[in-house]
Amino acid sequence: MNGPHNGKLDLARQIIERYIEIGTRTERGYSKKFIGKVLFSEHPDLFKDEEDARTHIRRALGLRGASYTTKKAEELKARFALISEPVHELIDSTPFIMPQGYKSTLFIADLHSRFYNRIALEVAINDGIKQKCDSVIILGDFMDFYGDSKFDKNPSIVQQFENEREWGQDILKLLQDTFGYVVLKKGNHDIRRELHIQRLAAKMPEIQGLESYYDYLFYEGTNTQFVEGHRVIEYGKLGCIHGHEYQGGGGIHAAYNRLNKAKQNVVSAHSHISQRDIRMNLKGEPIGSWTLGCMCNLNPAYNPKNDWTNGFGIGQKDASGDFEFENKIIYGKKILT
Repeated sequence: MNGPHNGKLDLARQIIERYIEIGTRTERGYSKKFIGKVLFSEHPDLFKDEEDARTHIRRALGLRGASYTTKKAEELKARFALISEPVHELIDSTPFIMPQGYKSTLFIADLHSRFYNRIALEVAINDGIKQKCDSVIILGDFMDFYGDSKFDKNPSIVQQFENEREWGQDILKLLQDTFGYVVLKKGNHDIRRELHIQRLAAKMPEIQGLESYYDYLFYEGTNTQFVEGHRVIEYGKLGCIHGHEYQGGGGIHAAYNRLNKAKQNVVSAHSHISQRDIRMNLKGEPIGSWTLGCMCNLNPAYNPKNDWTNGFGIGQKDASGDFEFENKIIYGKKILT
């Protein structure tokens, strides 16, 4: 005897089979909540609400048994078709390719906004001019966001960061006017600042429109290319990262540890120390890792004694992707190579 209850189960079975077919064909998954919502929208006269339809979906699945399919592989596909899709945090992990036309590049990193070392930055820029660099790559932590630091903060220092945006625009314009082409990859401090502004914008209409890092640092005439923190910059055959991308990839031997993680030529920053590590692969070819010294104050209040160094790099590449990289340390106004 078939009553209204059995009729509702039959409808649940039919829509289950429909989404199994769709899911296995498209390799997508659909949650029971979603299917129940569709079932209720198609039969609002039979089901009390979406939850009632979802309950019948669950019951139909419990009664489904093995008669629907006998092959394990088919059963597995059918089961996945009725499970919610995975959530992906990273939207675009494709590398940023440094345009081929730029063949000589100044590499700097870790300026940390108003904590930057002006002498070190001037030394690096002047050397970039001498090397006839046609571009600059900033490998992260251009800004700092001192106000959101986990360490104790000096109120008078916080006030000096109120014009941090203007400082960032001025430095980017200086680099663009000097070298022509600027690439800025986000580091962990840059990401922290961007997320904070996005949270504030939801409550403060006056700062809406500045949520993205590009909008925050935009100035008239800018050509700065902003690269998300999880993307790699490909400078020919040299991969360029900030360093925060690898958990546990720093430490005392940061260059070696990141070479071990990347398993390819890589230049990074983040650790504020100048290092290099060159190894030979199975083909007898060298692969190397370079970590850049920072462009910030070497003795911050939260970590006054450390082994940091100021430094920068000069990279040159040809049309084949082959490259040369020189990692330079700054001591006072002198360059040590």
